[in-house]
Amino acid sequence: MTIRVGIIGVGRRGLAHLRTLRNFENVTIAAVCDVDKAKLGNVVREYKVKSYLNLDEMLEKERLDAVVICTPVPYHVPQALRCIEKGIHVMIEKPVSTSIKELRELLRAVRSRNVIVAVSFQSKYSRLVDILREKIDRKTLSMVAGYWYWTIPLVSWIRRRELAGGQIVEQAIHLIDLYRYLVGEVYSVYATYTERGRNTREDEEQGFKNWTSYSVIFKFRNDIIGVLYSTYALYPKIFTDERGYHIMVDFICREMLVRYIHPREVRIYRRNQEVESHTTPIDFDYRMYDCFIRAVETGDKGILRTHYEDSFMTNIVALAANESAITGRVIKIEEFLSSHN
Repeated sequence: MTIRVGIIGVGRRGLAHLRTLRNFENVTIAAVCDVDKAKLGNVVREYKVKSYLNLDEMLEKERLDAVVICTPVPYHVPQALRCIEKGIHVMIEKPVSTSIKELRELLRAVRSRNVIVAVSFQSKYSRLVDILREKIDRKTLSMVAGYWYWTIPLVSWIRRRELAGGQIVEQAIHLIDLYRYLVGEVYSVYATYTERGRNTREDEEQGFKNWTSYSVIFKFRNDIIGVLYSTYALYPKIFTDERGYHIMVDFICREMLVRYIHPREVRIYRRNQEVESHTTPIDFDYRMYDCFIRAVETGDKGILRTHYEDSFMTNIVALAANESAITGRVIKIEEFLSSHN
């Protein structure tokens, strides 16, 4: 069986998805779609694929088994719903939406139709994450602490809070998803954000209208606590070091510290022992699509680690953090959900 895939949005992330999918012999990139003629032209020249400026035209003319949605966040849910209506399986970039109403609408559509809808939390498919699940002592785990340090977003629309939701929602949401996967469901969040550090005229000229640095405290249902820090405030090209030390998570397990240095290494520190180090190939994009393709072929969403019905809660927790930062209140996740019915 050959899976015919359409790519919606051929910017930075869309091209990354396209390149990964080309590694699968049973996948054909049937068509690509974007509103930018220049980007489409470049993709057509390099990859010899059909192109469309209009999504509805692509959906009418092409027989597609699946699509990958890589457009700016406000377009995600409307485009996903149009594809689901036609019985097309969907891989959608994170965050799915900055609107709880849209998130719920998509959840209803997913549950009512026999389609696979997955979210691109690719790091969850890392072999290092498998090692973390094996090594973390859940009986003694008391805290998770992580950070994501970054510079001004490379993609212009992500610099605008109203379009992308800020760094916790748009980028560090990967770590929220990891926390849920490895620690448990979140009971409440308390967040504080600031605009200091990137509020100059230079930043305004680059279109930056966003929070700059972020701090989130988590209380999990199992009584574990967590913290997450992130920032856009550092200077460009600071992270030329390929070791990846700008993203790190520590798991505190009494007699053991488990440290995840994304995307390359897990280190385990124990009392009076040598540091235990694990490195693996960085192939989580491939592994994510291997699962997605098999899910499309079999109809078994259980193959996926990032099916939308689970990823929905990750998006909700990220939006709850924003709500906390805006209101100054501790936000209980279930109350937050019920208040936005």
